[in-house]
Amino acid sequence: MNTLNDLIAALTTPHAPTEQWHSGTCGLIDISIDSQAKWYHHGCEITRIGLLKLFASVLSYTNGTYTLTTPSEQCEIDVQDAPFLITAWHTHPVDIGSVIICEDNLGRHWPLCEQFPLEVKEYQGQPVPYLVLSHGLTARIQRNVYYQWAEVAEQDIQGAYLLSANNKYYLT
Repeated sequence: MNTLNDLIAALTTPHAPTEQWHSGTCGLIDISIDSQAKWYHHGCEITRIGLLKLFASVLSYTNGTYTLTTPSEQCEIDVQDAPFLITAWHTHPVDIGSVIICEDNLGRHWPLCEQFPLEVKEYQGQPVPYLVLSHGLTARIQRNVYYQWAEVAEQDIQGAYLLSANNKYYLT
């Protein structure tokens, strides 16, 4: 994995081709994701990681709505904040420099780069960085990761930033 493209291909989990499926809608179903990215069905937490990864592979966000899409139906679900959390990170060298690799609460890996950038949104009245994923999804940066990043961040006139894949990503 010497290039950023090789790294992206090796790390990222493919999403199902939901944009190719033209399925009917079934409305809002009793699946929800709380503000800590825990998934629930009929009020009971879903803990099977394989099932969560399957659901994540068919989850998308468009026009203010989170949907699970299969070839036969498209169902809305309730998400309190972001469906995923970034819980850990490390760096990996590539030909253009160091890349920050973010790990989400499902154990999936995402390189911080132009394809998966940071954006700052308000959460509980505070500006918080989120990693932008594919299909309109985001992963909120967990507080412990944010504090670790704050310790290694560089500073310029615009504020604290991380350097990853030869780009600056601001934390606030």
